[in-house]
Amino acid sequence: VFDWAGTVVDYGSRAPASVFMEIFRQSGVEITIAQAREPMGKAKREHIASIFRMEDVRGRWIDKYGSAPDDSDIDRLYAEFLPLQKSTLSNHCDLIPGALETVAECRRRGIKIAGTTGYTRELMEVVVPAAAAAGYTPDVTLAADDVSAGRPAPWLIFEVARRLDVYPTSTMIKVDDTPVGIHAGRNAGTWTVGVTRSGN
Repeated sequence: VFDWAGTVVDYGSRAPASVFMEIFRQSGVEITIAQAREPMGKAKREHIASIFRMEDVRGRWIDKYGSAPDDSDIDRLYAEFLPLQKSTLSNHCDLIPGALETVAECRRRGIKIAGTTGYTRELMEVVVPAAAAAGYTPDVTLAADDVSAGRPAPWLIFEVARRLDVYPTSTMIKVDDTPVGIHAGRNAGTWTVGVTRSGN
């Protein structure tokens, strides 16, 4: 079960980080690249909520707006995030060097391939065809909004197991470049492999 951005495509996982920085900048509260990356791997609305929970960001938001950020602020930034992310995604779909070879070796060994992501299904409508054109097509791809809760919950992995008829989950491997992706694997009872050079 491979993650997408930072694991198979988009070396450095640049697409989401830059957009998170931009939507906060447009609201007059700039965030650092480290703050944008810290919650990476979570579903994108929860990612924004996690940034708002950072003491520094929350404090500067209160200084600017006179009140703490609430659900309406999260919803507004999320609504701004989706179209901006979708418009930039096509520039961040290149396969990470070695990804195709790794997948080919897994298939040679009879291993089924799945992809899970913190992106929404709508965003994956840009990524999946671009990756397929470059030769990467998992047996199943699931987005954050395909289940009731994204990572670190295990539901994406459980749904992969159901669709591919693979069990027990201890026979599965979750490969991810984010801490929440690794936690999702552990929560699902899979082996986990952390990718350290091409993502977060």
